[in-house]
Amino acid sequence: MEVLTSLFNVALLVAMLRTTAPILLVAMGGSFTTKAGIFNIGLEGQMLVGAFFAVLGSIWTGSAWGGVLCGVAAALVFALIFALLVVTFRANEVVVGLALNILAGGMTISLMKAVFGTRGSIVGQGIVGLPKVQIPFAREMLGSWAPLISGYTPLVYVAFLAVPLLVLFYRRTRLGLHIRVVGEKPEAAEALGISITRIRYTSSLLCGLLAGLAGAHLSLGYITMFTENMSSGRGFMAVAILIFSNGDPLRVLAGCLLFGFADAFSLRLQTFGYPSYLILAVPYLVALAALFALSYRARPKLIRETAETMRRFLSAEPDKPSNPRPQ
Repeated sequence: MEVLTSLFNVALLVAMLRTTAPILLVAMGGSFTTKAGIFNIGLEGQMLVGAFFAVLGSIWTGSAWGGVLCGVAAALVFALIFALLVVTFRANEVVVGLALNILAGGMTISLMKAVFGTRGSIVGQGIVGLPKVQIPFAREMLGSWAPLISGYTPLVYVAFLAVPLLVLFYRRTRLGLHIRVVGEKPEAAEALGISITRIRYTSSLLCGLLAGLAGAHLSLGYITMFTENMSSGRGFMAVAILIFSNGDPLRVLAGCLLFGFADAFSLRLQTFGYPSYLILAVPYLVALAALFALSYRARPKLIRETAETMRRFLSAEPDKPSNPRPQ
């Protein structure tokens, strides 16, 4: 009983919200490209360059918000390159995304060596972290549960506020409607005079904006440092969430909370002496289980659709020639 109490408590929920925030930010960014009909696997790279340049900008400007702007700008550059190659030059989106992920990993390591003369991590060096927001009267209203709503960096609140805002965006705004039409019915979008290229560029840049915020939160809010491959697969987790949520903000939130809980729970298990290589695999096992459950759930529908197609094909009469030749 004591073990369960030490595992499942307010601290675990607080850790879950903190670990959910970066995944939620980058997944909300990915919802723009998903809704616009682009499979963006380059979220990992955009997030990683956002984290690195946020640290660099924080040192250069002496301000956490200056670092956030630099991180967002770097992610926007990667998003623009992705859009240029995929939308304008019609390159394969999976190949481009993987190439940008590899570029981000190598570039951050090389720049770390060139600028700071070190490899592995950047600690200290004048990095300014994001401030924590203390909500007034939270302790008086919630008592010991106050840490659930107070004491986070601003980007954590931005991540969770983005969910209802994106719901309203897709349902109530002209741009949101155009993004959905372009993703679901591009032929109808062209008939209505909607520029598919412009909408997909806009979606890619909005994705880069939120991916940059996610990276900045990792290096300036989640912890105040930068390490090699700091994103640690969070971008790929976001891609997995987008696959089974189809970019819907509420489903994205549910998936991110699931992975955030798995991540926080794995970190908590490390204190009980379990092997670290097993503990660190927990979030990825959850991702695989979620994708398997989704494909298993969709299998009966696929079988029904295939059977219906075969039935129509077999029951169809052979085509008769429209202009038979005279005998």
